[in-house]
Amino acid sequence: MSLSSTLVSALVSAYGRANRWGVFRSAAARGLFVRSYFAYKRLIEDAFASLVRKRPDLFAGGHIIDVGANVGYTATVFARAVSPGFQVYAFEPEARNFEDLERTVARRNMKGVVVPVRLAAGEKEGEVELWCNEAHHADHRIATDALRASGLPVKRTIRLPMVSVDGFLEQRRIGGPIKFVKIDVQGYELAVCRGMVATMSRNPDLVIAVEYCPAAIKEIGDEPAALPAFFSGRGYAISILRGDGELLPADPVALARIIAERGYVDLLCTLPHA
Repeated sequence: MSLSSTLVSALVSAYGRANRWGVFRSAAARGLFVRSYFAYKRLIEDAFASLVRKRPDLFAGGHIIDVGANVGYTATVFARAVSPGFQVYAFEPEARNFEDLERTVARRNMKGVVVPVRLAAGEKEGEVELWCNEAHHADHRIATDALRASGLPVKRTIRLPMVSVDGFLEQRRIGGPIKFVKIDVQGYELAVCRGMVATMSRNPDLVIAVEYCPAAIKEIGDEPAALPAFFSGRGYAISILRGDGELLPADPVALARIIAERGYVDLLCTLPHA
């Protein structure tokens, strides 16, 4: 196990204990946690800040959608990259994370640039159950039948509204191009992608970053190979997004190696001319 993986495991364990003990009911403790989480992301697990620095063209000239915004770290990164006149729409369905997201936006004076959206994103409009994982604030998952049967401790769930990206943009009458979409939803990525086919068709310059975690996809009840096939079947080039913001070809050997080391890999999907 790498040093970073060991640190992540230790932090997750500490978070779970603190949450069970009720530590985060205190606003001060929760604020300290969010600041610590931001520091962790910057130092250990953030490819997007580097990508923004190296490839600002991937974000310029359109709205940005952050599906799975958590407490707002990536939304703040994207807010620095979005072009004037456009916005970052940050989807986060879980209540406590959403409150932290709103506070992050207010504290960093990003109101009007980052728009928090308390909805789950999926293939179509409706209602969905969300498993609230008390051991890990970034591991809440859509509670499918397959997830319940997976052996994971799916206990506390909440029902909440779900919308597709296509439906959301239509309902909000959001005009202008969509330039960048980030999707990190703990195995539910394929459903989100299926719900944005019209957006992809209307925006040939769209860049899509998606977390690819085969184990989480299996637990949710989807076939892992279907996610890269969704993009390759539509003519998208798929690259591996490294932590330093560099892009590598997503060949099977490289994918297998990174997934064996980390359990997941960040993919960047673009049409060849983008």
